[in-house]
Amino acid sequence: MATRGEAVIQTHRQVRQDAPAVEAPEVRPPPELGVLDRRHLRERRQRRQARALVSISVLGVALALVLAAVGHAVVASDQIRSDALQSKVSKQLAVAQNLQLQRAELEAPVRIESIAENQLYMVTPASTSYLVPVKTGETVAAAHQNPKSSSLTAPAALRSSGRTGGSPTHSARSSRRSSAP
Repeated sequence: MATRGEAVIQTHRQVRQDAPAVEAPEVRPPPELGVLDRRHLRERRQRRQARALVSISVLGVALALVLAAVGHAVVASDQIRSDALQSKVSKQLAVAQNLQLQRAELEAPVRIESIAENQLYMVTPASTSYLVPVKTGETVAAAHQNPKSSSLTAPAALRSSGRTGGSPTHSARSSRRSSAP
């Protein structure tokens, strides 16, 4: 009889024999190494430059498309804002026209006469008299600046009676005060 260790080894050998054989990886021959001449280096550099040019071109086109989309979005939002403002302007113009119409109705002479006669009980005068404007002469400030002006001198009648200025009521008051006990 076999020992326990020998049994494990035999089982292991049987499993290995029953398992399919593992294929060895395909061995490629090593690349040929050699010195590259200038023609190969130039072709390689041209291919790199072409790839870089294509990549830059693709990025440029993508950037242009993104910028165009952003530009259209900005124009569209500005147009929406412009339409909203135009709508507000139209509404405010309509309100202004209504207010002007109301003002014109309130200022109408027929309405004002009607209110004056019916609510304020005013009547139209039978005749109208006008006052003629009078030439006023110098102002008080100008007269004080020019003491030789004739408007500050009292008339001859007032000088002879002893009153040299002021209103008649003022003179009467001052005479009453002097006679009071």
